Amino acid sequence: MTHSQQSIKECLHEYLRRNLFPDEQLMIEEFTQASGGWTDETYVLTVKTTQKTKGYVVRKLKKGSLLSEERNLVQQYKLLDILSRSTQLPVPKVYKLEKDSSIIGGEFIIMEKLEGRSYVPWSKEGKAFFVRASTDTDIPKHFANHLIDLHNLPYKQLGIDDVFEDPGEGNGFIDKKLAEIEYLYLKYKNINDPVMTDALEWLKQKRPPSQRLSIIHGDYRTGNMLYKENNLSGILDWEAAEIGDPLMDVAYICAKANRMDSPLQCYLLDKEWFLGYYTKKTGIEVEENVLHYFEVLHQVRFLLLSLSAANAFEKENATDLRMARQGYRWTMLRNLLAETIGY
Repeated sequence: MTHSQQSIKECLHEYLRRNLFPDEQLMIEEFTQASGGWTDETYVLTVKTTQKTKGYVVRKLKKGSLLSEERNLVQQYKLLDILSRSTQLPVPKVYKLEKDSSIIGGEFIIMEKLEGRSYVPWSKEGKAFFVRASTDTDIPKHFANHLIDLHNLPYKQLGIDDVFEDPGEGNGFIDKKLAEIEYLYLKYKNINDPVMTDALEWLKQKRPPSQRLSIIHGDYRTGNMLYKENNLSGILDWEAAEIGDPLMDVAYICAKANRMDSPLQCYLLDKEWFLGYYTKKTGIEVEENVLHYFEVLHQVRFLLLSLSAANAFEKENATDLRMARQGYRWTMLRNLLAETIGY
């Protein structure tokens, strides 16, 4: 354990004692920083009290990470609180939102630790897991069903429309996303890129009408799930969630950047089966041109993530070398964007 991790452990011990267990003695038996952390730092700990032993996760907002200025922990906390209390989706319960960044160096959420493990789908181990999962388990159906359940939620009845701004009917959501990505491009760009300029204009000219609005995850992919035995046991990383067109999530699953050389969507799903099953369960027709539109939109977002990483490493003194690597991937992602819009 590094000095900074030990310091965070000690600060969390005191914080938990004062805020979650004021009348009990407690001990942190296990404490690790999880791998990953592209956007937030994640700490996993086991807390033992006189009453019980339980696992917790602390998600800390990390400055100088991918799109850190655009994330909102308050919205994440409120959404997870509603979903964990009011739905059967496998999301963690949340216990505390702390906005005082002086305690452990950033705002943070304390939440339940779900059982299971995640896999990096392009790693050797991850590829082997998803090859087996796609053919010998019900995980593909679980993956599809949880997305369908999310999109079918009566979000206004649950009060989720009080958490996020409702973009309105028609093209409100798409216009909002186009304004966001143009703002981020101007903020993070290092050159005037003709491919990105072309893609932004393409998106403005070819915007489809919104079919309906729902809660969308925004980063729904195999790498953001937990798996236990032959089941999908958790849905993680809700920082990109919002009210929007549900086909945004469907296109994300189908985007080439989330499957690369795999014939399966997100390394897991047969495309024809998935789209047919999704339409049957939601009543939403998935037109190929609309799917393609949102895939282009996602490919622009992937490129913006790369520009954000490069900016964090070069101008914001980020020490995570993965930011440099992600920035280096800009050329590959740029080529994927050009290919997606038909170059």
